[in-house]
Amino acid sequence: MIDRNDCEALDHSTDRTGDSLAGFSARFASGPPGTLYLDANSVGPMPLAAPEHVGRALDQGWRVARRRGWNETDWLDQPAALGASLSRVLGAGAGDVLVADSTTINQHKLLHHALGLNSPRNVVVVERDVFPSNRYAAQAAVALRSARLRDIANAGELGQALAAGDVAVVALSLVDYRSSARLDLVGLTRLIHAHGALALWDLSHAAGAVAVALERAGADFAVGCGYKYLCGGPGAPAWLYIHPRHAKSAVWPALAGWMGHADTFAFDPGYRPAEGVLRHQSGTPAVIANAAMSAAADIWRDVDPHILDARHRSLTDLLIRLVDEQCADLGVTVASPREHAKRGGHVTLRFGEVRGDGDAGALAQALVDAGVVVSSRKPDALRLAPHPLTARHVELWDAVARLRALLLSGQWRDPRYRRASV
Repeated sequence: MIDRNDCEALDHSTDRTGDSLAGFSARFASGPPGTLYLDANSVGPMPLAAPEHVGRALDQGWRVARRRGWNETDWLDQPAALGASLSRVLGAGAGDVLVADSTTINQHKLLHHALGLNSPRNVVVVERDVFPSNRYAAQAAVALRSARLRDIANAGELGQALAAGDVAVVALSLVDYRSSARLDLVGLTRLIHAHGALALWDLSHAAGAVAVALERAGADFAVGCGYKYLCGGPGAPAWLYIHPRHAKSAVWPALAGWMGHADTFAFDPGYRPAEGVLRHQSGTPAVIANAAMSAAADIWRDVDPHILDARHRSLTDLLIRLVDEQCADLGVTVASPREHAKRGGHVTLRFGEVRGDGDAGALAQALVDAGVVVSSRKPDALRLAPHPLTARHVELWDAVARLRALLLSGQWRDPRYRRASV
């Protein structure tokens, strides 16, 4: 069995290697002593520079410059500049990523755009049990455009769903938000293209944790949130990606606005879309939120995605082994794929003693009280998500030890842990 000394040795070994990511942890703020954060799939750690970036926007921008801030600062350039900073970790071109709005809004934008690009095809394919907001966006898109929705239970049904030759776009999540199962980005994109459809991927539970290569995979579109592994802060702006082959399309964005005009300050009465991803910036940038996001973007410019992926694999492989060794005899099993290439950012555990919807949530709340911040999803999924830039192997040992202690004591059954939680 692995003991705590083994985990400390793993950390020391990693710190000594020339390709180590250890230096990046110093660029993030730490939480209270003794608190272990395994919730990067919900809200990532705060970059140390975030308060300075936000303070500068508030003080020098808002207080001092006021309207001059639009001319004297980077406010107008932020959406494209932040996108360029994230492009390396997304495997995308620097000019093909835009930071703006929310993941759901961007999902709406790109579904409508895909339907316009691939007309007269009018079918949107979506997984039945995808994250609900993605499904709602697909339902709205087909209702507004008189299109049709086609459900699949899983990616294994995709070929059959495409066979009729009427599919305009397939919208998939690369990583399942419950189990952390990861789909084959390259293989499924090829399958979608072979049937004349377009591929829209949601990378919310992958980007910043595991290596992705959007351009090399040929993905037409992608979206993702900025507040999970990308560390942009609670409610951070999301991002969207458009493959360069679609850059010069004449199709208007679903939300045409002045910031997406080919000549923003010409104030033309008629709309002309900007090229590529820039046309999907509809309204005024969210300056304060972008300032917080810029602290994270400064970090992501320097991160090698392949080293990041290797670090994530080391952490999550260890986490799975520790759970097997310390908790399997107490009714906890690993529900995520054990093969790294088939697993996203988090590791999902299932609690075998579940008799209702509340038990996984109760165990999660008990863990929070024990200083291990995790999340859960009904009915029985407990999600543990170490951030590859900040988490250490020894912290995982401590977290699993606290989990085992809770299971042995039965303290998680206390009624106060039954309250609803995000």
